[in-house]
Amino acid sequence: MKILTRLALPLALFALAAPVAAQGSDSGTFRVFVDGREVGTEEFTITQTGTGTAQEVTASGRVRVRLPEGTLELDPRLRSRGIASDPVDYQVEVGGSSPSKIVGTVNGGRFSAKIVTPAGEQLREYVASSGAVVLDEGVAHHYSFLAQRTHNGRVPVIVPRENRQVMATVTSRGEESVTVNGTSAMLFHLVVQPAGGAEHHVWVDALNRVVRVEVPSRSYRAERTTVPR
Repeated sequence: MKILTRLALPLALFALAAPVAAQGSDSGTFRVFVDGREVGTEEFTITQTGTGTAQEVTASGRVRVRLPEGTLELDPRLRSRGIASDPVDYQVEVGGSSPSKIVGTVNGGRFSAKIVTPAGEQLREYVASSGAVVLDEGVAHHYSFLAQRTHNGRVPVIVPRENRQVMATVTSRGEESVTVNGTSAMLFHLVVQPAGGAEHHVWVDALNRVVRVEVPSRSYRAERTTVPR
């Protein structure tokens, strides 16, 4: 019995530290900062229906920020399917100073997208590797899907508005105490390094819900208004 007890404890701790299989549901608001100044918000909702291979997760958001080069408005919607929450389709409406719309699907190892701008329509298609996740620039809640994949490893990342896929390395720095709007919480600190890109820092809770995202090279920070319960 003592041996079983000693074995059970580290296994339980490992279960808490490892990414969970189910995406689950989440919603909230991020405050967005650039150069330490609050410039807008990101509202989002993640909804799960079904279980196992029939599971579907829909993530939708609304980003409104004011930048020196102009306003940026993003309305993304991502749908994924299956135990691993593999992306199925993604669309984003871009408003503000440079309006456009991207409607894309993932099928047969390819990401096929239609891009609509005031100048007309374009079609783009590129590789979408097995296990890829969608991370659109400036959309913090997408990192929840990355955290579901791994806390340590390499992950293919689809960047829709850049019309490409890159490989990213994810490294865990373990748990840290983080204060969010006056509330302290123990969160997992992940460092995401896209090949040839800027380092991203992401803090998630034990359910892989994103609480904070920072891109130091761009002086960007998105932080939840409240710690999820």
